[in-house]
Amino acid sequence: MGNELETVMQETERIVAEWKPTKLHFGEGVIDKVGDAVKGHGNKVLIITGQGSVKKAGYLDRIAGSLEDASVTYGFCEGVEPNPSKETVYRIAYRLLAGGFDSMLAVGGGSAMDAAKAAGILATAKEGELDDYFGVGLVSAKIEKIMPLIVAPTTSGSGSEVTKFSVITDTRLGIKKLMIDPAIVPREAILDPELAYTCGPHVTRVSGLDAMTHLIEGYFNEVDEGADPQCNDRALLGLKLLFAALPRIVENPDDKEGRRQMAMAGLLGGSVLFFKQAGGPHLNSFSWCNVMDHGEACAVMLPYYGAYYAPVIAQNMKKVSEAMGIEDSGNAAKDFAEGLLNFYKKLGFPLTLKEFDDFSEALIEKAVNDASQNKMKLEAMPRPIPLEESARVLRTIIEGAYNGSLEEILKL
Repeated sequence: MGNELETVMQETERIVAEWKPTKLHFGEGVIDKVGDAVKGHGNKVLIITGQGSVKKAGYLDRIAGSLEDASVTYGFCEGVEPNPSKETVYRIAYRLLAGGFDSMLAVGGGSAMDAAKAAGILATAKEGELDDYFGVGLVSAKIEKIMPLIVAPTTSGSGSEVTKFSVITDTRLGIKKLMIDPAIVPREAILDPELAYTCGPHVTRVSGLDAMTHLIEGYFNEVDEGADPQCNDRALLGLKLLFAALPRIVENPDDKEGRRQMAMAGLLGGSVLFFKQAGGPHLNSFSWCNVMDHGEACAVMLPYYGAYYAPVIAQNMKKVSEAMGIEDSGNAAKDFAEGLLNFYKKLGFPLTLKEFDDFSEALIEKAVNDASQNKMKLEAMPRPIPLEESARVLRTIIEGAYNGSLEEILKL
């Protein structure tokens, strides 16, 4: 297995070198070269971070030193919360405009990067409200590109360093809103596995599961098949790395090679979603953002949606099961779902919705109602759900995930 993973890493490093939408810098210690990357986009940068872990780990001092060496002046906008709010986005945009910054440097997980993307829209367009840009392609209708955004992810999962997505929470309505636009893709990404060394088991597990769902959902989804001929190959490479590395780094956070492999898996997950869509698990996750992490919501639903998808993507499902090391029994749905659930057991991750402390059966109805109003997403699933059948089908899948049963789902 060791030699196989080395070969996979060599192949993925070639992909990194050739990736065009974002200039990628990958490897241990590349954070110390961030000043040179930022310098290429101006002399004054706003550093956007989360709620203190980056500073506590000492990475901000290293970043500041690199910026000073490159003669780049900088300011800070800290405190981006998980599931960043519209209010946070406006706060960042105000700092960008009031301080006359040339560029942004987002250092953190997906939340810091998503908030920076959204703030960059307001600071660049200088017109309208954030609500004007939620949806598909609405940023590009106003501007060609947001002001330069350089990112340095500190977790291995969201893939936001290479995606055209930003997810922002409307706290007044209690919902997440999504924008999809090539204009918000970061210009450069500093992918240093060292930045994730201090992640504890929970963050490591949750972010890793997020990467896993990106890879699997993208690989399963055939709506955008052909948009990029190498997309499915990247998904399978990422899954080989992830299934080997994630259990190791959850158990041993100091496994540096495991961290390196997971950083690459997270990046590959983002590169897959650059061209392809996620399906039902991501759709449901928006309904449960107050009771579990995004990665948890997607992962817990994936085996059960897989059982529903199986009749139309059996060959793809077999490939994923093979990457998990599952022997083909002739039943693609069973192999995939049970293989994934056994993988979760290795990670100490719940197998059902009812194992989450704050999850109630009322949230099943919320997810059914929310999802049944998203016709575009229902039609984009590998096995589309007809709108008129959506309530029944979705309820069956989600109740199966609540109780840990595939039986009724397999009858659909």
